[in-house]
Amino acid sequence: AAWRERAERTRARDLVRRLATYLRRFDDAGGRLIGAERHFEVPIPVDDAGEHGAVVSGDIDRVELTPSGRVVIVDLKTGKNEPQTDAKVADNPQLAAYQLAFASGAIENTEGLAPGGAKLLVLRPTAATKDYAEPLQPPFDGEARDAFVERVQRAVGVMRGGSFAAPYEVHCRDEFSYGLCRIHTVAPVS
Repeated sequence: AAWRERAERTRARDLVRRLATYLRRFDDAGGRLIGAERHFEVPIPVDDAGEHGAVVSGDIDRVELTPSGRVVIVDLKTGKNEPQTDAKVADNPQLAAYQLAFASGAIENTEGLAPGGAKLLVLRPTAATKDYAEPLQPPFDGEARDAFVERVQRAVGVMRGGSFAAPYEVHCRDEFSYGLCRIHTVAPVS
């Protein structure tokens, strides 16, 4: 147990060092923090909602202003298996929810500022030579915003339904899982 505790302490120190490196570089480049741990709520129009509408809500780790004057929303990640490339976060629903919040005016102190997209700050990158990875989802345009709202509306329709169609996924066919399938959710934006 003592070796595990030492390993965890070493890992935590390494993550703190990587985050400090990012923050120092961000400051040196002329970036400015607009806010941290910002809560947002965005009402979503839903047909036949009755008295119960839909709301996308969550908490944003960092809202940054780049030296060029653009707002970038940052989600801090410390896991090993996080996406590392722009292509892998292009459809990321958590980042999309953050961008929807920005586009809807639901993030304090960002009124009138230009969008810069949303990114992950991955503190355990796969590339051994990098201190962190910053995969970026480009800023929403009207089409991307509408597509994400429609995605949420479809999810609301499924959640309001009387039954769920469970897709037979790869992990369901894993011979070592003994038929165990789980419902996967993203807690901060579910």
